Amino acid sequence: MLAAAHQQAAEEIEQAIHALKGASYASRMIIEGAWGAAFHWIAFGCETKHRSHQESHARLGTFLRHQGEPDVAEWWDDLDRVRQGGWYGKGIDPEAVQRAQDLLARIHAWATH
Repeated sequence: MLAAAHQQAAEEIEQAIHALKGASYASRMIIEGAWGAAFHWIAFGCETKHRSHQESHARLGTFLRHQGEPDVAEWWDDLDRVRQGGWYGKGIDPEAVQRAQDLLARIHAWATH
């Protein structure tokens, strides 16, 4: 995908997250959506800042560290842990949902500035 397509995907996922906010049944989907949107924002940000990006989430933190983006790598790794707990866990902590959204906001801001 080109940078513009990653940007569009991230924006569309963020719109879906916004539509789900407040629905008691949507916690898992909000976390998963935050993870997906963050992936697309990272691809967009890496492409616009470094002229290269990775089309897979596998070892994305390592890729980001090699690009000189240790903060973004930490945010991604943290979001990935939140996703694993949210997707596979028995109960969803509202703080995990908020954490996913906060990490997405950081990644979005980094990608667009």
